[in-house]
Amino acid sequence: MNNKLRIAIIGAGMYTTGRGTDGYGTIIPALIEWERENQCIEVINIVGTNVDRLNQSMKKIKSIYKKTGINIKTFGYPTNDNKDADYYKNIINESKNLSCVIIAVPDHLHEKIAGDCLKKGIHTLVVKPLTLTLNGAKYLINLQKKYNAYGLTEFHKRYDRHNLKIKEAIQNDEIGSPLYFIVEYSQRKIIPTKLFSRWVDNTNVFQYLGVHYADLIYFLTNAKPVRLQTKGQYGWLKENGINTYDSIHVTIEWEMNNNKRFLSFIHTNWIDPNNTSAMSDQRIKVIGTKGRIESNQKNRGLQKVTDDQNLEEINPDFCNTYTNPNGEVIYKGYGIDSIKTFLDDIYKITTEKCDINFFENKRPTFSDSLVSTSIIEAVNKGLKAQNSWIDI
Repeated sequence: MNNKLRIAIIGAGMYTTGRGTDGYGTIIPALIEWERENQCIEVINIVGTNVDRLNQSMKKIKSIYKKTGINIKTFGYPTNDNKDADYYKNIINESKNLSCVIIAVPDHLHEKIAGDCLKKGIHTLVVKPLTLTLNGAKYLINLQKKYNAYGLTEFHKRYDRHNLKIKEAIQNDEIGSPLYFIVEYSQRKIIPTKLFSRWVDNTNVFQYLGVHYADLIYFLTNAKPVRLQTKGQYGWLKENGINTYDSIHVTIEWEMNNNKRFLSFIHTNWIDPNNTSAMSDQRIKVIGTKGRIESNQKNRGLQKVTDDQNLEEINPDFCNTYTNPNGEVIYKGYGIDSIKTFLDDIYKITTEKCDINFFENKRPTFSDSLVSTSIIEAVNKGLKAQNSWIDI
């Protein structure tokens, strides 16, 4: 019996390969590290929609294989000049030859592509958000159950050791009952203006970024959202021909299992200067009845400045290279851990016949993603009726 995994990745852009950046993304580095530890990947099939952009991604992959010394048989599709948004169907139609699929495409395409994969019975990881509507999430959950396919949303902030310490402080009642959370999360202007320019009109900064912290607050507290209020601000982006909000501000009222309630204030924007010291500026503060806990999730204490570059604040905990004692270049971080966990689960499911239900309440499964999806849906409703309370 061949126990090696055959993996398809749908989406060959920034998060998969680092295309358009100086790095190599997160998905390919994670697969490299899983292969280093397990030697159990047979092949990776990467599917894009445009052969020119795909070729750029394949060059990235060739470069990182050389850099890390790990070579995995990898093929890119399509191989011709046709721009085919449905080319992925050619790969998943060979579903009997696939162990799993990882979906890293624009937000508004998640439901359709994940649905097509689940109908083939393929175990599926979706890079957040799962979908944009509750009906869409429930549709995927029904397909998952019908075809006995494992479904996971890639909420990697659950694996961040800083956030795990916050969870520990809340669970151990060190800071008392939460009263409110404050989240500030922004990214450079290059994200909406260049890297996501082809599809940015189909998303917004909350459903792409803010949803991370909506899920995180749920993970930290096990509370459920009750209602929310939203304010979106247009400005620089619209003045420059991009039809999306500069910033979105969301107040969410949550209820815990003991019926106590708290608030969260999530502030997100996409207009950080491009010469800021990190791609993402992010921080979270929790105020409780007995104390507080704060995490500056950009400034991890590692800075670099050279004659050729501005000051750079490096997050060594997310997805970064290290040289191990053997002189090998390796990747570590919570972004890596998130994807490796999915592959560990797939290996247990496919080789040890582990029941997919075993992972419920242990992972950000599709069912567990109903909470974050309900918040996205309510935020998008709230943007049309700004400053009004929207029940969840």
